[in-house]
Amino acid sequence: MGSEIQKKRSQGLFDFLRARGKLWLLVGGVIAGVFLLLVGSGIGTENKSASTSESETALQEDAADLTAYEDKLENELEALCESVTGVGKVDVMVTLGSGCRVVYVTDGNGEIATTGTGSAQKAIYRTLQPPTVVGVGIVCKGGDNPHVQRALVDLVSTTLGITTNRVFVTGK
Repeated sequence: MGSEIQKKRSQGLFDFLRARGKLWLLVGGVIAGVFLLLVGSGIGTENKSASTSESETALQEDAADLTAYEDKLENELEALCESVTGVGKVDVMVTLGSGCRVVYVTDGNGEIATTGTGSAQKAIYRTLQPPTVVGVGIVCKGGDNPHVQRALVDLVSTTLGITTNRVFVTGK
């Protein structure tokens, strides 16, 4: 009995719209809704693949920047160590702990400050800190001498701000 009442109500709605010439609005609205659903789901898929390729590109750029930073640091340390008395040709290897660290601006509550609204909201960063140096290995002529070892360990430790047990020196 309940389904008969619903049929009469729905028939009454269709008859009402047909009588007023507005049935085409209902049909057009349904078609437009289905179209928007189909188009909306397709656009979301394209954005996901685009954002994935953008993040992969960003990771590759970060890795290249990190390698360049490591190479620059090693070259600077080689030049510095070669200037020490009793040291010959130097090879240096630097081990970095992780990538660069972004330090964000915070508000009075300790929360990260942002600009924009909604999906355009972005955090404000204050500075970019270079990666931490975990260890340094130095191989050089004269590195067997304990006085040269001590001088190099102290020099590298002070220069990089790391503890002396993170620096190893040996001779060639």
